[in-house]
Amino acid sequence: MRIAQDTLKGPPWTYGEWTIEYEDCGEVTAKGVTSLMNCLALEDLLLRHNGLGIDRNFIIRAASGMPLLRKVAVDVCDAKDGDFDLPDFPDRNFLRIVKIARCNLKRRTLGSTKSGTRTTPVHAETLILTWDSRKLSRTVIKERL
Repeated sequence: MRIAQDTLKGPPWTYGEWTIEYEDCGEVTAKGVTSLMNCLALEDLLLRHNGLGIDRNFIIRAASGMPLLRKVAVDVCDAKDGDFDLPDFPDRNFLRIVKIARCNLKRRTLGSTKSGTRTTPVHAETLILTWDSRKLSRTVIKERL
């Protein structure tokens, strides 16, 4: 987990970029992420491998409810419904970059007993969506970004 602010001098709204990164933090998102919607000054948000519980419309709600949000990175492994909806071009506010990592569940055995079988998320690819003033660009990368 990482929460950071790059500080500058001036009024509070110019204090710099607020970043929250939750990655491999157990079950942080298992019951949803509604508490993050109170972080109105958040500009950069990363949520990966934190528990199956993020709503399908989370990216849309975050783009409309967090006016300064520019970057969101999520993982399909944490999506309650198995995927995320994306905002329409005019409804995205300042959101410029969305990264959606897709993973596959891979079986892992601990010993030879059936009770020792577990699944772990293994990265497959990352879908990167970028908006500029004219259009949306989609790129699929076979790496985790």
